[in-house]
Amino acid sequence: MTSHNFATLRDVVLGASRSKTWAEAVHEWLVVGVEQDPRATGICVCGKTGLIHLFTIHNRITAQALVPIGSSCVNMFEVEDLNITVAVLQRLSSLRNAYVTGRRVELTREYFSRSLLADLWQEGAFPPNQFNRMNGENDYKFLLDLFNRRSEASDNEGRKVWVLLNRTIREFLLADARLA
Repeated sequence: MTSHNFATLRDVVLGASRSKTWAEAVHEWLVVGVEQDPRATGICVCGKTGLIHLFTIHNRITAQALVPIGSSCVNMFEVEDLNITVAVLQRLSSLRNAYVTGRRVELTREYFSRSLLADLWQEGAFPPNQFNRMNGENDYKFLLDLFNRRSEASDNEGRKVWVLLNRTIREFLLADARLA
């Protein structure tokens, strides 16, 4: 596995950006998707090999996309929003993979974070229904409260968590266009 080449990364990013300096160009980009390669055969735009998480970034101004780009290179942008998006998409990708491979998913730090739950809410993973009083935010807040809690869930809470994780979130992630 070769390491990233910052000079190559800089040249590729600047070539696809309107700005002519690295410090300005990095703010033109958004992380829009991730694909998981369990065989680690991905090659970053900088030349680094052995990528597992293959990100797609999109330039808001030029409409150009760079793919695949590794998380190490996105982190080189040093833009906090991009770093958060990378972390959330990596977790979402791992969570989706757990569903696809039939692994048991629980509301633990192995799969979830506060940022991930917020992303699921913001992206529409919790549709309004009779069980959340026609307000999907209630499901988000319920899961967030339980995620933050140090004590075990009651039996009723456990059943609701199971439904939210194994039906609502699972269906959403299997259809999420950000995850290839």
